[in-house]
Amino acid sequence: MKKYDYILFDLDGTLTNSEGGIKRCINFAMTSLNREPLSDDVLNSMIGPPFVVSMKRLGMDDKTIEEAIKFYRYQYDIDGWCDNKLYDGIVDMLAYLKERGYRLALATSKPMKFTLKIMDYFDLSRYFDFIGAADSDNKRGAKIDVIEYVFENMKISDRRKVIMLGDRLYDVEGAKLAKIDSGGVLWGFGSRDELVQAGANYVFETPNDVKKFFT
Repeated sequence: MKKYDYILFDLDGTLTNSEGGIKRCINFAMTSLNREPLSDDVLNSMIGPPFVVSMKRLGMDDKTIEEAIKFYRYQYDIDGWCDNKLYDGIVDMLAYLKERGYRLALATSKPMKFTLKIMDYFDLSRYFDFIGAADSDNKRGAKIDVIEYVFENMKISDRRKVIMLGDRLYDVEGAKLAKIDSGGVLWGFGSRDELVQAGANYVFETPNDVKKFFT
């Protein structure tokens, strides 16, 4: 008997490597605000959490954050979203899980507009029963908010049957707040130490390891 019926996936760093487009568009926003471009280490830390959270850590006030997000989304809408690639083994993993009767959902803090474009661009939407993402005005941006949005729309009542897979501590923390299990993936932007310290129930090195786990 399967332990889980529902598998929730993060997007950036879990299904696709969006590093190039995200970093380039963040620094476009910085220079548009007459600020210095951010270092690669800082940019890496900004992939995962909602941008509002990341930008507050940079010391920006609410008005500046609003302007930065507008600049970011302007460039991201042009070509940032497609400066992206699938990780090896993702399609095979999703097809395998779907064929075995798991119900798959996306739970990402990326705005819905860009999420749908990326999912359709890589022809991933067909594997998912539901796509959960942030709304455009950031009212549903935290991972826990997106997870609860997925639960509501998929009519999920037994949280023991749900697991969240993602590459950053924010995925694990969101899962813990939702009282569901979590699995950290190591092919994205987070490290094993980050995921273990956050409390991930499992850690997967490759998409093939995910397949082996969900038999």
